[in-house]
Amino acid sequence: MIIIGGPTASGKTAVAAAVAKALNGEIVSADSMQVYKGMDIGTAKTSDAELGVRQHMVDVVEPFENFTVVDYRERAEEAIKDIEKRRKLPVVAGGTGFYITSLISECGYGNQSDPQIQAQLRGDLERLGAESLHKRLKELDPVSADKIHYNNTKRLIRALEVCLATGKPFSDQQNIRYNPVSPYIMFVISPERAQLYNNIEKRLDSMFEMGLEAEVRGLIEEKNLDFSMQSMQGIGYKEWKPYFEGECGIYDVFEAIKKNTKVYAKRQQTWFKHQYQNPIFISGTAGQMAEAIINYYKNTNF
Repeated sequence: MIIIGGPTASGKTAVAAAVAKALNGEIVSADSMQVYKGMDIGTAKTSDAELGVRQHMVDVVEPFENFTVVDYRERAEEAIKDIEKRRKLPVVAGGTGFYITSLISECGYGNQSDPQIQAQLRGDLERLGAESLHKRLKELDPVSADKIHYNNTKRLIRALEVCLATGKPFSDQQNIRYNPVSPYIMFVISPERAQLYNNIEKRLDSMFEMGLEAEVRGLIEEKNLDFSMQSMQGIGYKEWKPYFEGECGIYDVFEAIKKNTKVYAKRQQTWFKHQYQNPIFISGTAGQMAEAIINYYKNTNF
């Protein structure tokens, strides 16, 4: 399979679509927010019809459901095997590191990290304090909570991160091991920081013009979601909480999403540089990157 990773707003989906079309493939999304039905604008979803290629692991669960990396591994593996059975090429594309790692690594999840969950927890630490996070850990993993003092915030966040990503206690993670689902080549889109930030701002402008506020309002009023749910903790959604509580204006929401997205993108870039062995870094226009991947794949012997 081909894996295309990289930071948010780097053009992964467009590149993956071009690659899939050229190589008789189908896309397997590795995005922890696009799994949720009805969360479209804030997650920058693109339909199969728009892409001209079939996508898997998009719109697979309701937004009131929890969805872990273990769930992702199981469903994505089924999709990949189905794609290969039909003699097509799986093209995995996304920026959720835990998801990609679950498909290729023999390491336990406890040795991995997820920049988005880290960012969420650091924000919770600043807003709610360490004791509140420690109470949450005690509910999810009493064994780890007994061993980790709330003042050890680094370890506290780490334990919570793994609990939230996997749906299993941090204390159990060291023995979880998976073999790669399929042989793979990994490409990482690596844009210049200034270009990436410009892409983020343009995409955010588009989201607001498309009706992001109405989408979030609908999730709250029609789907009965609240901001404590896993799906509503994602960037692009959690920042609306003070707005709907009458504590800030829409401009403040826009600025908060922009800031949090840039911080997340920076963490993703760092993460992709250091977490995987021998990824192939690419940059340029979507067409140029797709062409580079296609040529590399055609000239590689497996």
